Amino acid sequence: MSKKSRFEATPGMSSEAFETPPEALEVPKEALEFAQKSVDQAQVAFEKVKDVAQDNVQVFEAVASAYKSGVVDFQKKAMEFTQKNMEEAFAFSRKLFSTKEFGEVVSLQQNFVKDQAEAFKAQAGELNEIAVRLTTEASQPLKSSFEKSVKDFSKSFAA
Repeated sequence: MSKKSRFEATPGMSSEAFETPPEALEVPKEALEFAQKSVDQAQVAFEKVKDVAQDNVQVFEAVASAYKSGVVDFQKKAMEFTQKNMEEAFAFSRKLFSTKEFGEVVSLQQNFVKDQAEAFKAQAGELNEIAVRLTTEASQPLKSSFEKSVKDFSKSFAA
């Protein structure tokens, strides 16, 4: 005994009873137009999102590049200062160990501390300038992107 689907014709029944009339399969024109318009709008929205995402990738690449360049400059300058300070410390040590009198030791120490304090002040100023430049240059792509986004948003809002 075979199982029959409940939608299959049984012996003695006409299969025409299960056929769908052609007019029942037709989708109203308005529904087709609405569906097409929805797909078109979704594609336009996707293109806009894709463009924004690509722009953001470029912005972050520019930020990373500017940041990397600034950090390298900062590190080089810091290493330059470290080397200079160490050379000064070695020179001071040599002078210190060649002195014969306590008064000369005190004078050398005072001069060294004074010179190092002035050098530290100048070096800190230079490093600060590099850090400010780094921050400014690294944030510029973000600032430009934000300004462009606000302008584009204003345009689309006004339209």
